[in-house]
Order: sequence, then C-alpha cells, then structure tokens
Amino acid sequence: METQQERWNRIFEGYGTKRPIYDDWLDKYRELFDAFKNTPIIDLGCGAGNNTLYLCERGYQVISCDFAEAALQRLSHFVPNPVTRLFDLRNPFPFQDGEAGIVVADLCLHYFSGTETIGIIREIRRILGDGGWLFSRVNSIKDVHYGAGEGTEIESSYYEKNGDRKRFFDESSLRAFFAEWKIQALREYAMSRYEKPKVVWELAAQK
Repeated sequence: METQQERWNRIFEGYGTKRPIYDDWLDKYRELFDAFKNTPIIDLGCGAGNNTLYLCERGYQVISCDFAEAALQRLSHFVPNPVTRLFDLRNPFPFQDGEAGIVVADLCLHYFSGTETIGIIREIRRILGDGGWLFSRVNSIKDVHYGAGEGTEIESSYYEKNGDRKRFFDESSLRAFFAEWKIQALREYAMSRYEKPKVVWELAAQK
C-alpha cells in the first residue's frame, strides 16, 4: 500500500516544473512581515510552493519545509537557491526554541489526529520567539467540494476516505486548539485557487 509520503511525492513529481499560482491572502499582513524582514519566514508544508514563491518575489527570506522530497526539489525551478528542510510535522521540528518570527502553515495542519495536531501547534509555538506570528489556513466544515463529511469519521470532524485523512474545523474547534495563543484574526471564506471554491478558515495568531 502506498504511504502518505509516497503519495505526496508522486503528486508533486507530477507537477514537474510548473510554476505555482498563488493568491493574495498574505497581502494584508505585509506590515507584520516587514517587521521580521531580517528573520527567515518558515513555510511549513510548503507543498507546491505557492507561498514560498509569493514571499520570495517580495524579497523575504524563506525556509521551505515539507515531508515530500519532490515538493522541495521542484522549488529550484522557480525560486533561486531555495532553502529547504525535509521533515514530518509529527516529529520535532529542526529549529531552535524561539528561532522564528513568522510561520506560515497554509492548508497543511488539517491532516492529523487531535493529539498530533496539538503536538504540531506546540512545536510551532516553541520555535516562535515572543510576539511571533502564525498565519494559517485550514479546511472548514463547510468545505463540501473537498471532502467535508465524507468517509469514515475517526474523530469529531476528522474523516478517512480511500486511505486519506482530513480534519475540518469550525470556529469553536479552532479556538480550542489555539487556546494558548492570542488570536488576532479569524475568518471563514471560499478561496479560488482551485477548480471549485474551497472553504477555509484563515487564522492569524500571536505567541
């Protein structure tokens, strides 16, 4: 049976050298990003490289992270000399305490069990310095075009279908997972990067 890592490697190998298309969700946070201009931004679960490309084009230093080697390898086709880290989010992050000023986690925190999700959020908090920021988007329970409510429910709003697992969030569950954080912005909307509208929650939280 194909592992999740093998599956994602296969997916990103299929992208070839295709340049990603990003949306402008980070535009509103530019002043906050500028405040950490001299500190690398950690792009967790960078995937196709959408946010890495957006940030690099605007002059920010980025450390792109993923557990799929193919995702990191393809960055060099559209980002000069990318800085990358290969690791599984369920394992300790290869960063020191307080090393980061900003972490971006776009559409990568909704694949895990509740216990794993709590551990990942704690690791993000650990590597952020005081006053550091997390900017994240996750699946909404209204994301019906991309699996909300489909398959076998393993935990509340956490489903398995054809070997894939996805979590879907509402406001109360997000606030519970981030109870130790200062949530500065939280909104639900449909993003248009994909073929069909994808409903997500966007979170800006400060340590």
